Amino acid sequence: MLKDVVSWIDYSFFDEIALIIFAVCFLAIVAWALSLRKETTHKYGSIPLNEDVVDPKPSQSNQSTNSGRNPR
Repeated sequence: MLKDVVSWIDYSFFDEIALIIFAVCFLAIVAWALSLRKETTHKYGSIPLNEDVVDPKPSQSNQSTNSGRNPR
């Protein structure tokens, strides 16, 4: 009985939905890449050539490990 139910289901719309999701994600990534400033793209482009890369965000490992409690 389950085999009959599954055979009646039409899956033809899933490929169209997948194509639409892919196109939207692709266009969003392209729009993000085109909206970057020139300085940022030069910085990202020079990463493979630099030996000392500085992370713009400080690491979280330097903070205390007492899970948000203030030491007294």
